[in-house]
Amino acid sequence: MSDLPFTSATSQLKALRSGEITSRELLEVYLQRVEVHNATLNAIVTLDADRAREEADAADAARARGEDRGVLGGLPITVKDSYETAGMRTVCGRKDLADNVPRQDAEAVSRLRRSGAIIIGKTNMPPGNQDVQADNPVFGPTNNPWDLTRTSGGSAGGGAVATAVGLAGFDFGSEIGGSTRIPAHFNGLYGHKATWRSIPLVGHIPNGPGTGRWADMDLACPGAQVRDARDLAPILVATTGPMARDGGFSYTLAPPRARRLSDFRVAVWYDDPSCPIDTDVSGAIQEVIAVLRAGGAKVTIQPTSLPVDIATSHRAFEPLVYAAFGVDRTGITPRFAAGLAARLLQHPRGDALAALRGTFQSHYSWLKADAARHEIRQRWQEFYDEFDVVLMPVTPTAAPPHHGKLIDRFGRHLDVDGSKRSYWDQTKWNAIANIAGTPATTIPVKRNAAGLPVGVQAMGPAGGDLTTVEFAALVGAELDGYQRPPAFAK
Repeated sequence: MSDLPFTSATSQLKALRSGEITSRELLEVYLQRVEVHNATLNAIVTLDADRAREEADAADAARARGEDRGVLGGLPITVKDSYETAGMRTVCGRKDLADNVPRQDAEAVSRLRRSGAIIIGKTNMPPGNQDVQADNPVFGPTNNPWDLTRTSGGSAGGGAVATAVGLAGFDFGSEIGGSTRIPAHFNGLYGHKATWRSIPLVGHIPNGPGTGRWADMDLACPGAQVRDARDLAPILVATTGPMARDGGFSYTLAPPRARRLSDFRVAVWYDDPSCPIDTDVSGAIQEVIAVLRAGGAKVTIQPTSLPVDIATSHRAFEPLVYAAFGVDRTGITPRFAAGLAARLLQHPRGDALAALRGTFQSHYSWLKADAARHEIRQRWQEFYDEFDVVLMPVTPTAAPPHHGKLIDRFGRHLDVDGSKRSYWDQTKWNAIANIAGTPATTIPVKRNAAGLPVGVQAMGPAGGDLTTVEFAALVGAELDGYQRPPAFAK
């Protein structure tokens, strides 16, 4: 039983189906761990133990009657606090929503429930999803279980920590520029960003609450963080598909392009002057290359046919992401505005200017960025005639220290092998898949000298979610893969 909370979701589901364990027993294992460890980590910010127990008992009773409870039948999970959950507080890190209790589930949450998942609680995040670390004025920061002085990443940092230390079967999150992949990389997990618009974001904040809940936030995608790459398959099966309002439109997950490393055609891209990486991340890339070559994969380093460079992709990303976030302006307080003005004076052409322009741009400017996005998407589609996946860094470094600058978003920096870089470089490699609209899966590779996890990511063709998942599973099996954080292993 001591190993159970660290096993894969697929193995737990198998044990549930066979009767080796009940949903209630598995839930109690997780709840006990939440009681012991969550105060130190601050991963789960709202817990609904009573309702979870009722649902677990109902799942067990249904299973005893021989009823099919779905692909996630009886599995306890957590959900990022940006998804509306009926009868359960949904704060999204915002003070104005501190007491917000929705009356209905987000569409993805509803699908998870219909597939049998039991939601234990909600996980921590930054206000409005607008940061690459999980810290907010309502709940405070989430700590990295590998080093409590370091960030868990974001925006889905709370969910990554909850999954890494065995507080739930997995966490269901969302992202717009790496919000599932960055925390997965920092905490030693597999993290997945789904193909754009394959899973509805209706009931996600932003754009909700209110009438905005019915809109899909531009660029954003659901995703999940798991301990085993193949855990992602049932999650995708449970949640992928159109809204009923879309009528005849349908979306079907394509099968994996390959099931052996020797059959994968892999492009490796890790050298770009717009976003240099440190020796730890470069070393992780080299370790994966060695595994691929040993496994017989066709590997091409820095192919000349790459559709874009980072600078080109990011020029399209910035106005689109700030326009998407511009729906939620609750964070534009006098203190934030003062900090933004100060950074504009210090660096008149820096990140603060891009944020200001993107938030208040004209519709005409947005249309130009949107057109650039779709032209890049077309180039990527053509690129995947030649390759199956692209191996890339997730961020330039392992998890950096907590920064303590919740308001001053553009006053932070990242140390990349002694070079001072923008803190927002953490989004650049990730935003490539957000612009392309394609799936991407992180792979835990190794631990650095400080004992921190270091991962990479595989990006694949639109609709090819199961291709990047299978690739991640095959590669991860040859490397460290998921390891339980030692301080929270008992």
